[in-house]
Amino acid sequence: MVLIVFSAAALVLVAGLLWKASRWDRWTVYGLALVLGGAAGNLFDRIMWGRVTDFLEFYIGNLHWPTFNVADSCIVIGSGLLVLDLLKPKRQPAQT
Repeated sequence: MVLIVFSAAALVLVAGLLWKASRWDRWTVYGLALVLGGAAGNLFDRIMWGRVTDFLEFYIGNLHWPTFNVADSCIVIGSGLLVLDLLKPKRQPAQT
């Protein structure tokens, strides 16, 4: 139940940030949209089935990557885009 409440709160927060999308550049909007979609997918799984099902499993030889799902991928990629956007130098308006 705690995860459902925190997921719903995060969903509302990210949706609120996207509501003012005109303030952000496109990479921030893409990142927030991916995080929103991933959080919505995981929240849906938790509400409907009581758990999030991970189904993508990859091996390289004997090495095993932890199992994940598409929603997890969206959250990670979206977070990565947000971090890259934070690290990108911003243009400052010329002072006259």
